[in-house]
Amino acid sequence: MRKSLEGLRVVLVRPQEPRNVGQVCRAMKTMGLDSLYLVGAEGLDLAEAAVTALSARDLLDRAVVCPGLPEALRGSALSAGLSRRRGRWRKYFALDPEQLVERIAVVRGPCALVFGAEAAGLTDEELGCCHLAVRIPTSPRFPSLNLSHAVQILAYLLYRRLQAPVEQQFRPVSDGEMEEVVRTIVDTMSGLGFFRKADPREMAVFWRDLLARAALEKREAERLRRIFHEIRGLASPREAREGEAR
Repeated sequence: MRKSLEGLRVVLVRPQEPRNVGQVCRAMKTMGLDSLYLVGAEGLDLAEAAVTALSARDLLDRAVVCPGLPEALRGSALSAGLSRRRGRWRKYFALDPEQLVERIAVVRGPCALVFGAEAAGLTDEELGCCHLAVRIPTSPRFPSLNLSHAVQILAYLLYRRLQAPVEQQFRPVSDGEMEEVVRTIVDTMSGLGFFRKADPREMAVFWRDLLARAALEKREAERLRRIFHEIRGLASPREAREGEAR
């Protein structure tokens, strides 16, 4: 299984707008991708691209410039062309982005994401150079994605799948832990004299239902229990003073 984003290339074929290229660099860097290939980009104004690259200028400066797509894909174990167009000479089917990410996750060698020119996308011949076709689902009323947006979507999915830090998992409270919280709350309310007119059993049902809908995590439940425990402790000196007065 692939463990990192190392060896993942973003290949831009015949990019037309230099500022789009700069924005692609930013989209890549925010998600940990750092290998940019430019194909057929002769005459591209790199100074203009740098305007939108900002802190990702280093990706632009070390971009690999290739005369053709075969050179950019040389040595790649898996290459995927992004295209929304269909046609007789194109791939029989296109993967969804999530499906592509799962394929990349099990490939050990270098992989390449290939994006075509802004106006027309990849030609049949260019898509034919790729192992797979990928299509990002979009609204039929306006299906065209900006180049950098398409890169950002794929880069985000790859980062989440391969590189993002493992967050602390949600640990739901058990029934026993829930009952301990409810018991602490009801006992505290009882100690404060709340149940002179109310029924503690009805209040226990109320808190149990409320907290169950809240789907508490273990740490949240423990903090809530401590809060009510502290409330009872704060009330104790007052109770002692009232007892002495009586």
